[in-house]
Amino acid sequence: MSFADPKMQALLKKQKYQISGKNTAVKKCGWTHNSLREDRYCYKHFYGIKSHQCIQFSPVLICNFLCKFCWRIHESDIGVENMFRQYDPQDQERLTEIFDSPKDVVDALFVSQQRIICGYKPYVSTLKYDEAMKPKHATLSLTGEPFLYPWIPELIDELKSRNLTVFIVTNGSVPSTLRSILEKQAYPTQLYITLPTPGVKNFLSVHRPLEKEKALENIYESLKIIGEGVPFRTVARLTVAEGLNLIDPEGYAEMITGIMKPSFVEVKGVVHVGAAEKRLPRTAMPSHSRIMEFAKQLENLTDYKIVAESEVSRLVILSNETDPLLIPELS
Repeated sequence: MSFADPKMQALLKKQKYQISGKNTAVKKCGWTHNSLREDRYCYKHFYGIKSHQCIQFSPVLICNFLCKFCWRIHESDIGVENMFRQYDPQDQERLTEIFDSPKDVVDALFVSQQRIICGYKPYVSTLKYDEAMKPKHATLSLTGEPFLYPWIPELIDELKSRNLTVFIVTNGSVPSTLRSILEKQAYPTQLYITLPTPGVKNFLSVHRPLEKEKALENIYESLKIIGEGVPFRTVARLTVAEGLNLIDPEGYAEMITGIMKPSFVEVKGVVHVGAAEKRLPRTAMPSHSRIMEFAKQLENLTDYKIVAESEVSRLVILSNETDPLLIPELS
């Protein structure tokens, strides 16, 4: 039983998402192709990750936000019901019906990734091909809000049992999942929280949460949990767009140094692709120089220092200089 509208599923498949089981989605990242064919890596190489050994996936197809800067398709874009409105985290029987188990999710990842990679065999070196067929990293960032998946701690453990490093990108609106990760000591390699646009009105306008009442409160609770200290690497992600949320560096700085205190800060410009083309004008895509300018403002307002940049990814990384940029187990 799938927990996604059939029209949405059909569209995702048309966009080359590989949908497995009930709600597991995998898609080839463009950087996987670039790594295999051109020896070019995405910005994660700063952390020690090879793009052709990275699986981009999601264990859920639903999200509780409708962020304007998101490049992913929202149900409202195609006139169908948002299935999040039928989501009940307390109904365990229903959750078991609509979501794949952690083991089934990870099994599907390997099958899907090998299906993606197999077509490259005649065109890349044997070494690259063999490496790509044996992924070492999983990123939960493809679509949906991963913390809506009911068994995130168990999924992290399952991924790590297959010798994968694990990055998770969340909007921070489900602090109960973060607490569960800590209680069960199931730690990701690196956890990202996309920071909310400063100011309540700006937040509601830009991120458009489906549950408005406690959305911002929940995000701040997640930031506070991390700020109290967690035994894994953390990243404050700013996904910024001109004329939208590339504003108020002081507001972001307060979240970074006053509340979350992450290992790293990533300032990443939106890219005018996918559904973002319909939500935002092309002028919303900031230049790399503009992103660097904003990152320098954050550097001046915090104790974080710029340590890396990727012009092609329109991204700048700042560090508290406590954690090494390169993930120790990948060095």
